[in-house]
Amino acid sequence: MSSDDLQDLPKVGPSRETDLKEAGFETMQFLAVSSPGELSSIIDVGESTASDIINGAREAADIGGFDSGAAVLDRPSIKKLETGHSGVDRLLGGGIETQAITEFYGNENSGRTTMAHQLCVQSLLPDNAGGLGGDSAYIDTRGKFDPDRVTEIIEGLDTDRREALGARFEIPPGDVEDLAEKALNHIHIERPTTTNEQLLTTEELSNLADRVESAGSELRLVIVDSLTINFRAEYQGRGELAERQQKLNSYLHDLRRFGDMKNAAVVVTNATNSSGESYGGAIVDHSVPFRLQIQKTSGEKRRIKLVDAPNLKHGEVGAYIEQGQFIPE
Repeated sequence: MSSDDLQDLPKVGPSRETDLKEAGFETMQFLAVSSPGELSSIIDVGESTASDIINGAREAADIGGFDSGAAVLDRPSIKKLETGHSGVDRLLGGGIETQAITEFYGNENSGRTTMAHQLCVQSLLPDNAGGLGGDSAYIDTRGKFDPDRVTEIIEGLDTDRREALGARFEIPPGDVEDLAEKALNHIHIERPTTTNEQLLTTEELSNLADRVESAGSELRLVIVDSLTINFRAEYQGRGELAERQQKLNSYLHDLRRFGDMKNAAVVVTNATNSSGESYGGAIVDHSVPFRLQIQKTSGEKRRIKLVDAPNLKHGEVGAYIEQGQFIPE
């Protein structure tokens, strides 16, 4: 059974396979991590039938079951994306983890979008140069993605990283414009302007990953810049807080599930409220394991703090923004 032969699962068949795929369950992995209640409501079957379908998908996709603590510690599939700032990488234990969500939050002009662009370029680098050797998806809720920034960042790369990028794309490292053009072909932009459009982007990620794989690459990084701006604009006041938080929680869950299935890193940016905390409250606190705050101190100087991580000490480092990217102070 291939990963897409859903009709071969118990109680599916060709007709129900069509219903499943139309509902967004394109692969065995996405079906395997669903709940019986969720599935039964979407394709109008009983929970017992839904449970049989999901269990069949889990068996076919080899998902489920307990691992030993030693196996979890090893986690050979987890990769690390270097940020391009050695101090931030040290804070993160080597870089941004795949199969996890990392948040960069800060006030206006702190450099959140700069970091997002920088990570898009970093992810293009091969593994041996600190990248993920794959494509990135940039969910641009603020309309801030700028191709010229990509060119500026590539121009500012050190010799080793520029050569690694050139080797991957078979372009001389000195041809910045050609490198930038090739890089932009591997950064995929979506600009949702409403909450509903933003929620739909998680469904589109699976389709995008398939297209990227057909072209010979892999989708290794998802950027959401910014996470909460649409939610805050559309759900205002205490009366709408519960619905907003419910949808935000679902969105983060879907992002995390995609990262798990594709071994991709997920990075979200976020603004701060009047207390200096990121928007989203407890939902973001509980759903995002790695959280860093960027603070503008003066001019191009910044402080980057690791404020939350499950297995790392909190700390902070200094940084400058130069040639469109963060560099050590």
